[in-house]
Amino acid sequence: MFHLSNYQANEPTDEAMNVGLPAASDHELSHAIQAKLLYNFQTTHHFFVGDESTVELFNALKEIALKNDHEYFGILELHPEYEAVLSMLKLLIDSVPELPESPGYNAIQWMEDMHPNCWMAWKNATFYLSGGATLISRFQQYLVQRHVPNEQIHIIN
Repeated sequence: MFHLSNYQANEPTDEAMNVGLPAASDHELSHAIQAKLLYNFQTTHHFFVGDESTVELFNALKEIALKNDHEYFGILELHPEYEAVLSMLKLLIDSVPELPESPGYNAIQWMEDMHPNCWMAWKNATFYLSGGATLISRFQQYLVQRHVPNEQIHIIN
């Protein structure tokens, strides 16, 4: 599921500094291209919601956010064994346990537990929803109930 063999944490992107490093895989380049196409450059806050299948894409979106001095955060529903990947990639994203019988439930509960001041800071963000169809659908419904306009919700299939 994760293709991290060529990942170099905190490596400068300058071409001269990358001499001797393995080239990015087609898979990594695909995520970088997809992230650039999906990224909303018009907003400064970006919120990622997904599961373990979305970590690499969210990492690519994170890189764009950081290069543009934008804020990002998110929540992932993960199997416990994938927790270390978030730390390794230095993704500023919280995780909750995945419930296979109820995708999206724990992510929504996490949002419900968010401090109201935190929600005020993030309610105008662009929300990127990816992962399983049920997770996406439930989280989209949740955001609409919280009065997030559809224009702020980006569904990634």
